[in-house]
Amino acid sequence: MVDIGSNSVRLVIYEVTGSAALPYFNEKVLAGLGRGLPETGKLSPDGVKDALAALRRYRAILAGLGVDEVIAVATAAVREAEDGADFARLAASELGAKLHILSGADEGRLSAFGVQVGFDQADGIVGDLGGSSLEFHAISPHGEAPPGETHPLGPFSLSFDEKVKPADRRKAIRKVLKSSGLLTRGARRLYAVGGSWRAIASVHMDITAYPLGILHGYRMNGQAVRHVVREILSTQRDKEMAAKISSIVGRRYDTIVHAALVLDEVFDMGGFKEVVISANGLRDGVLFDQHSPSLFGRTEVPAGDPLIDGVVAYLRLDHAQYQFGEALLDFVHPILPKGTGRERIYRAACLAADCGGRYHPDHRPDMAYYLLLRAPIPCLSHEDRVLLAHATGLRYTHKFQRPKDFTRFGRESDEQVARVLGAAMRLGAAYSGRSATMLKQASLKATKSKLILEVDAGCEDMVSATVEKRLGQLATFMDLDAQVSIAETIDH
Repeated sequence: MVDIGSNSVRLVIYEVTGSAALPYFNEKVLAGLGRGLPETGKLSPDGVKDALAALRRYRAILAGLGVDEVIAVATAAVREAEDGADFARLAASELGAKLHILSGADEGRLSAFGVQVGFDQADGIVGDLGGSSLEFHAISPHGEAPPGETHPLGPFSLSFDEKVKPADRRKAIRKVLKSSGLLTRGARRLYAVGGSWRAIASVHMDITAYPLGILHGYRMNGQAVRHVVREILSTQRDKEMAAKISSIVGRRYDTIVHAALVLDEVFDMGGFKEVVISANGLRDGVLFDQHSPSLFGRTEVPAGDPLIDGVVAYLRLDHAQYQFGEALLDFVHPILPKGTGRERIYRAACLAADCGGRYHPDHRPDMAYYLLLRAPIPCLSHEDRVLLAHATGLRYTHKFQRPKDFTRFGRESDEQVARVLGAAMRLGAAYSGRSATMLKQASLKATKSKLILEVDAGCEDMVSATVEKRLGQLATFMDLDAQVSIAETIDH
């Protein structure tokens, strides 16, 4: 995927498994194609030079890796510039692939769909801030949404120089936003897309010492938004703060004040309760476009659950591992809390139950924990990440304690859920030797006073001392007495 935006030109090579796409290679050049566009009506000459050089490099990388499916898109700057069509022809020639210049409506729709495939039951307004434009699109788990909007609010879209006061820039932003119909819908959540808004979240993570350095799914309430905006605006007079924030966001520093002001005004005018940062956006929407895949030369788009497909892809599960994970889910499910909305997390944990198997036994719990905590798997909230990782650490030892920095995440009940899920997976693996066939010969059942492991007749030898020990540990977590039961053979 090659994405030519108003500020950046990016190449991402994906490994696609079902409905999950995991980045294999990711590189961007901040060419600044849209810089000066409002004044000249044309693309930046320096930006054109840098963009074409990047595309030549990308073509060489694609050839070297043998990638033969390339989708290239261009957005607002190329779409609106007088010389945009000329640049597009040059860009396609240098890249050696067809370049699709997206309309504002397609750009907003695809970005919104990209957000939807990156979150479970996404509901709110997507705001995608690029170099030249800001797109709004409503998303809902219930179906169709009203048409999106495009506003000229990217940092390169307004004729400002660096000396313009933030207050004057804020007024200009507010004036443009007054024409928005979507901001008056009363949505609770703003899904923020775009490198500049991710940079703002990086600043907030740093100043609050947030322990989980993952931008996707990072949340900021109104107080947090106001706090980080104040800190960013203070760079206008505080050289020490300017140096600190510059070190955090790198080349995004040139546009971060504008991005902060836009976020502040959008948040206020939309009456939002929280901002959720999305690493997903346009590129993900293009990959899994369900409405017009033929636009990009495809006839169908794979369906599935991005979370489960992401676990399978990231851990490279083979057929036997997948079958064991599914059997393990059937084994543990009867004793897990129902109606919590965490069933997909249970399934993901069972599929990932052997993720630490190749590490040294002394380090398996910690290695498995951090492997899943920071895995590039979609549709995981930060709270769900911690629960998934915690249960997996406990799958390798009942003594596992998650790091103190992460104890504030999730619900109060998650500690108990993780302990029961982890210990149950540990029991299932011990009983079956990690064989789906063997595990299907056993089941778990909890009564008011007992935790019962029932095994098929003829399988008594599978109940070793280790299995009884694991059953006892699980029963202790559940405050129950452990019992092994042999199923009676039914005479037909």
